[in-house]
Amino acid sequence: MRIQFENIFVRPSKPNVTRLLADGETLPIGGGLTVIHTPGHTPGHISLYHQASKTLIAGDALVIQNGELQGSSPYSTVNMEQALRSLEKFKPFDIEAVICYHGGLLRGNINKRIADLTVQP
Repeated sequence: MRIQFENIFVRPSKPNVTRLLADGETLPIGGGLTVIHTPGHTPGHISLYHQASKTLIAGDALVIQNGELQGSSPYSTVNMEQALRSLEKFKPFDIEAVICYHGGLLRGNINKRIADLTVQP
């Protein structure tokens, strides 16, 4: 399964990108979405921040398991060290809610949990 994952996302047979987004770019969608380049899960992974609702759309940069916010799953992450470093990029944002591809929506103490996840032992 790992090889299939890498072939799709790391070595695709044809380009699967039609437009490159820049880190920090604001997309004119829903009142504005800030692009946050969060590589690690995949090389070009992005997350989006919706300032009006203080919602982070984390994609696969974060997961929610049993109601707890966690970092990207090591089983489906190309570069775990890079994925953990990418979490640092969330710290400047005032986040009241996070939407994760795996786990859905979580509210409350998001910035604190992200800070806890980025503390290196």
